[in-house]
Amino acid sequence: MKIYIMTDLEGVGGVVNKSQVFAGSVAYEKACERLTLEVNAAVEGALAAGADEIVVVDGHGANSAVNLIYDKLHPGAVYIQGVPWTTYPQDLDETYDAVFQIGAHAMAGTPGAVLEHTMSSEHWVEMRINGKPMGEIGLIAACAGVYDVPFVMVSGCDKACAEARALVPEVECAVVKYGITRHCARVLPHAVVLDLIRQKAGEAVKKARSVAPFKVEGPVAVEIDYLRNDMADMVKERLGVEKIGPRTVRFTGRDIIEAYARVRGA
Repeated sequence: MKIYIMTDLEGVGGVVNKSQVFAGSVAYEKACERLTLEVNAAVEGALAAGADEIVVVDGHGANSAVNLIYDKLHPGAVYIQGVPWTTYPQDLDETYDAVFQIGAHAMAGTPGAVLEHTMSSEHWVEMRINGKPMGEIGLIAACAGVYDVPFVMVSGCDKACAEARALVPEVECAVVKYGITRHCARVLPHAVVLDLIRQKAGEAVKKARSVAPFKVEGPVAVEIDYLRNDMADMVKERLGVEKIGPRTVRFTGRDIIEAYARVRGA
């Protein structure tokens, strides 16, 4: 069984504020160490349950996407680090049997969610896919659905896990912290977090073939509300790209892969 693991940093255990998710601080370095350990736990759980090929994508940070600590990575997987990506999600295709998301966060505007945002906390206010507000969890799940790959496991705060479960009720959720406000949470000891991720990864692999892929029927329209008018003005109208309001741009495609490629400017 072949597993695709997308990672992020905001949903890692013990991560609750901005200093932990931007490079250049001791807090960030510690958060990267925790992310690496959580990824290793997911790999261990998946391998123990029968996975025989695992690809992990270092997905946090558009400017570098190098957060996993190379020398500490589990040898049972291969890893993708760095940018730019040539596709989104990088290298995801129909050869995979399941998708995990480790360190995931809730969409922008989610009450009580830790470090909630959608793609850019400084530029994006809301993303809608075919009229439905959606965040990065749903985007990854929908992209996997294009290839008939089910989204089966997520780790993050309780609000992120609830968001995932609303899309795919069968998804295995490792709740690593309980959000109070954007920068405050009730956290679990990291040893407990690692055991939970390992357990949920194993359970996800065992049930993967019984979980239906999350599908967004085409054609697909992705609408993005930007924070300010000038941010929307920077997006040039072209085939499949239309400005529909002072701060809103619509990107369309045959499916979510094509529509989101236009968001990325591809």
